[in-house]
Amino acid sequence: MAIFSNWNMQQKPSGVWRHVLRAPVHLYRWRLGFLFGERFLMLTHVGRVSGQQHQTVVEVVEHDRHTGEFIVCSGTGPDADWYRNLQANPVVAVQVRNRTWTPRQRLLDPSEAATRFAGYEQAHPKTARRLLKTMGNRYDGTDAGRVAMMAAMPMVAFSDDPQPLGAGTADDGVG
Repeated sequence: MAIFSNWNMQQKPSGVWRHVLRAPVHLYRWRLGFLFGERFLMLTHVGRVSGQQHQTVVEVVEHDRHTGEFIVCSGTGPDADWYRNLQANPVVAVQVRNRTWTPRQRLLDPSEAATRFAGYEQAHPKTARRLLKTMGNRYDGTDAGRVAMMAAMPMVAFSDDPQPLGAGTADDGVG
């Protein structure tokens, strides 16, 4: 379809694509988040320039049941608005299914992100290949190549335990 042929995931969506990609936000707002299960979550974050709240739906790479963290990836890179906003201000809220809470967040280093992405590739091989192709990302299939790629696809973990980490720790991902 010509409407969709002139856009790729490396650029900011506009026109019809913007409306299509914003549809999940409306479903969460209408209390239909349960339709996404734990495969997606909605972030409420504060704009680093505007100071206004924004909402973005992102795919969950992994829900680590041991730590209670939901791990997401900025597949379009570190310049994605939502990711840059989280670097400037902590996330306001996370919604999974129809449950909303204020989480703690932490930015994953490329090595841990590569390990998490390897698990995603194993659990969802076809989806992982399609996403990498769509996002314009690739690597040589080695562990070192995956680590290098993850420097361009940063990950964030959101704990479903809202208790803050110890004051001043490097793991809080804020500041």
